[in-house]
Order: sequence, then C-alpha cells, then structure tokens
Amino acid sequence: MKKLRWGVLGAANIARKQVIPAIQASQTGQVVAIASRDRARAEALAREQTIPQVYDSYEALLASDQVDAVYIPLPNSEHRRWTLAAAEAGKHILCEKPLAVTAAEAEEMVIAAQRAGVVLAEAFMYRHHPLTRKVLELLRSGAIGELRLIRSSFTFVLDRQQDIRRVRELGGGALLDVGCYCVNLARLVTGQEPVAVAGYADYGPSDVDESFAGVLRFGDGVLATFECSFRAAGGSNYELIGTHGKLWVRQGFKPERHEEGEIQIHQQGEISRIFTEAVDQYTLMVDDFAKAVWGRRPHPYPPSDAIANLRVLDRLAATARQAR
Repeated sequence: MKKLRWGVLGAANIARKQVIPAIQASQTGQVVAIASRDRARAEALAREQTIPQVYDSYEALLASDQVDAVYIPLPNSEHRRWTLAAAEAGKHILCEKPLAVTAAEAEEMVIAAQRAGVVLAEAFMYRHHPLTRKVLELLRSGAIGELRLIRSSFTFVLDRQQDIRRVRELGGGALLDVGCYCVNLARLVTGQEPVAVAGYADYGPSDVDESFAGVLRFGDGVLATFECSFRAAGGSNYELIGTHGKLWVRQGFKPERHEEGEIQIHQQGEISRIFTEAVDQYTLMVDDFAKAVWGRRPHPYPPSDAIANLRVLDRLAATARQAR
C-alpha cells in the first residue's frame, strides 16, 4: 500500500511522544524526514523513531521531493510562518492546534493552502476518536433531550517555569493551549457559533494567562462554561446536560491509547455507562488526513473551522484583558 511520506518540523515533545509514533504505526504514512535547529536532538529522535533523513533547517526539508506532507508542532507563534512556507513548497500540512495565534493569521494560512492546492488541517486529535463520534450520536438520538448546558475542563500543573507555553511572544497561555479544546467542543456539539462570550483570567509573571474561565452563549439559549489552567490538576473531562439527562465524558479530550473511552449517561437518578474501544486517536487523525490528501474523502474538519474557533478565542482573550 502506498504511504504518505511525512516530514516533521521540529522535535517537540508532542511530536516525539504522540504524533511521530502514531504516523509510524499507521497503515497510511511514514515519517521520512525531520528537521530541527538542534541537530543533535533531531538525530536522537531520528534514531529512536527510525527516521532516515535529518535536516539542519526547515527550509531544506521543505525543499525535498521525498516529502509529501509536513507536521508542524512548533510554538504557536511559528505556525503561520511555516504553514505559508510549506504551502509554497507544495506540501500538505497538519499543524498543531491552535492553527494560529489569531483568526486573522489563520485566514491567511487557509488562503495560502487553497491557492497551493494542498490539504491543511488542524491537529485536534480528539475529534477523530470513536468516543467523540459516540457522544455526537447520543446527542442526535435525543438520549438527554434538548442540550441546554455544556461544562468542560482541561487543567494540569505545568511545573516548568521556562516552558514556551508561558511565553506570551510565542503564543503561550492556557486559553490557546488547552482552552481551545473546550471552545471547539462547544461549537462541535451545538453546531453553532456563540453569539456572546465572556472570559476571566489569572495572569502569570510573564503576562500569560495561566488559568482561564469562560462562558459562551449560543443563539438557542445553550450556555457553555469552561475552565483551563496550568496551575490545577484535573485532566480533561466534560458534561453535556439536557432536558432529560446528562452525559459525563471521562478524559474526553485526551484518552490514553491503551484505555477505553467512557461515557456516563445520567437519567432519572440512574447511571449507565458506554465504553468505546481503546485506540490511538493520533493514528486515526493522521489516517483521516492521508485519505483527504489522496482524495478518498474530504477531511472531516475543514480549516475554516479553525478560523471560526480562533475568532471565539480572540473574543474571549479580549474580554479577559478588558476585565483585568
């Protein structure tokens, strides 16, 4: 079977721990090249993951005719620059979330990909997991009646004070790093864009939001609340509350590849559970990407969705700064 030939720009932890192993384990792709400003780090990762080619620069990798698609796990502030460069080089692009730092940047990136005729996708892996598909199926079937409230949380303790996620100039902050999942979920399950938003944040020493709480109001009266933080344990759970019951989804954004997905259905004082198979959602994500590249089916989440998500994030960030 033909495989998509991947190049990776950078040796970030998400690439090393999740996406590169997912590509190598897939039936659709193979990582054939990696580039990093730190050659020693790239060489170590290449040995670990059996990647045949190491480049000293991102430009050199993009110039290779042995690479069909690139994965960009760089800091948020670098997404625009290297997506534009990859599109110009004719490479298909899977870019880490959020697609950009602002919606305006994302719009520029999407236009560039369209002009170049390449596939551009945002790496929200949770949307490809059977757990998410089951949640959407339950909502459509009326399992909890009409959806009225959404509660989501994505929190963890970030011990490293020098982490790039704490650098404002690099597009850091809890809202862009993990709050983007909560906003994306609310838009996904409602199928709508919020008509009003409000956000509040606790800012760290480097003026980056380290904890963030937000509210989204949708046109049909559905309210979504969320919290995200670098300063609180908790994980990534969410609740969908309707007129006849609620769904509680354990680790809904980040189930481990070895564990089943779990949905609790609460109805009239009784709790039932649905489990979905244990899968690697990153592998499912790269498989869907490859199928879109090959034209077998459209990508299930077009990049226009990334623009819409960032418009909401832009508004939330603005309201939080106004409220300081």
